[in-house]
Amino acid sequence: MSTPTLKDTFLAQVVDLLRETFEGGLPGQGTQYLDHSSGIRSTLESLSAEEVSRRLEGHPSIAAHARHMNFHLRVTSEWILGDHSRRDWVQSFEPQTVNAQEWERLKQDLEASRRELVRVIESLTPERFAEEGGAIGAIAHLAYHLGAIRQLMHRVRERRNEVGGKA
Repeated sequence: MSTPTLKDTFLAQVVDLLRETFEGGLPGQGTQYLDHSSGIRSTLESLSAEEVSRRLEGHPSIAAHARHMNFHLRVTSEWILGDHSRRDWVQSFEPQTVNAQEWERLKQDLEASRRELVRVIESLTPERFAEEGGAIGAIAHLAYHLGAIRQLMHRVRERRNEVGGKA
């Protein structure tokens, strides 16, 4: 059995952090996030299409953040693979609302984009992996939007409770 290279070690850590960002921490282990259930998947699964479509004080909805994260992951993979075309980042938050079927599809697309980014970064040579910064920027971007979603989730639910159960 050969000794893992620095790239192998770093890649495993990046892939694990990306997994944790989506799935949350593993039971019995520490986590890079506040709690074990704070991953993107469990956060989004706990929300209805009505909740994620709610905009508060003109800020992007949770659906908009999820749509943008999906766009970002897809573009990150495409960029690493050499497609450096201009993208409409502002439009990546639209539309702000979803119905139940669209919400399920958006969550599936987000998972597929995550799997594709893992596939892409695992395919890189050590030199290209280093050039791309090991996809650390993508993980930081996801963490920012996860935090924004979790803050919005609490505010949407507080508003729902204030008005008698409607989101």
